[in-house]
Amino acid sequence: MASEPAPAQPPRKISLPVSVVTPSDVGRLVHELEVLENDLIQLRMQKTDNGQPKLAFSKGLERIGELNKFNLSLEADRLTLKDFLVGVRQKAPVLHISFNSEPSPLFLDKLMLWLRREIHPLVLLTIGLQPAIGAGCMVRTTNKYFDLSMRQTFIAKRPLLLEQIIPAANEVLPA
Repeated sequence: MASEPAPAQPPRKISLPVSVVTPSDVGRLVHELEVLENDLIQLRMQKTDNGQPKLAFSKGLERIGELNKFNLSLEADRLTLKDFLVGVRQKAPVLHISFNSEPSPLFLDKLMLWLRREIHPLVLLTIGLQPAIGAGCMVRTTNKYFDLSMRQTFIAKRPLLLEQIIPAANEVLPA
């Protein structure tokens, strides 16, 4: 009697924590997994009898492991996570957003939550600084550009502003 093969498990859905914002963050996680793998290989080759070594992870690697219920001490989980991260680095949509100053970490967390919920679950950002923006931001994708700055709003509403300002200025200034 031939045994039937075990049913194939559906692919595991892996998500990124909001703290992973930029393509560089993804690259750091991939690099850290590679370093971890090399360290484990060296430990195995040394054949120490000290029992199971204590593995140290960065907060980012720890977060992604906890979020996706990975046991990073297992080679299969590390390999799965590394393959996922390499795929994200190569194929995830990347938005470039320019602000007038450096955004706070709390703001970036909220922005990433919204972008991953509304735009794409694996979207990444590159952040630029342009002090001339004033307030708001400018968003660029591979094929679209959105100027959401106050500067652009003032330019678009210039006739309305002049219509309101000139009569008020004439009342204040004597002829």
